[in-house]
Amino acid sequence: MGASWDVVRYMLLPLCSREESGKFLRAAMDEHASPAWRSVVRAAVDADSGGLIGLGGIAILHGAEEGELWYLLDPACWGRGLGACCAGQLTALGFGEVQLHRIWAICLPENPASGRVLEKIGMRKEGFLKSNLKIHGEWKDCFLYAMLREEWESKERAGGP
Repeated sequence: MGASWDVVRYMLLPLCSREESGKFLRAAMDEHASPAWRSVVRAAVDADSGGLIGLGGIAILHGAEEGELWYLLDPACWGRGLGACCAGQLTALGFGEVQLHRIWAICLPENPASGRVLEKIGMRKEGFLKSNLKIHGEWKDCFLYAMLREEWESKERAGGP
């Protein structure tokens, strides 16, 4: 299935065509697309070429003061610290501009690289959720990571990673 499958195999996102991806991106960027959720989405762009190399965001239930962090990168960019950079920038946006109290993320046990990204930005592993996500037709377990604004502020004052 190639590189596209590598990007979504651990996510709720389906493998889709370029046209379907564009439709998803437009809907995700529309902060008013759903009456129940607000989605803050940002693009990751290669500094040299200006090309799109990834996406990330925070999904926030309307009225809530917490949000779910998510990110994806082109596999050609993996292993260069860009995941942690993107996740860190999104966390700063969530606690700064959006003024969230708590940001959380989930990752599958078979995706340890994502867990390392979350730990690198200062999130702590809070728990293990048994068979709670149906991804590509299969029920999966996941780890739950989170950070509170006060933890983020303390990390930032200390010079953070």
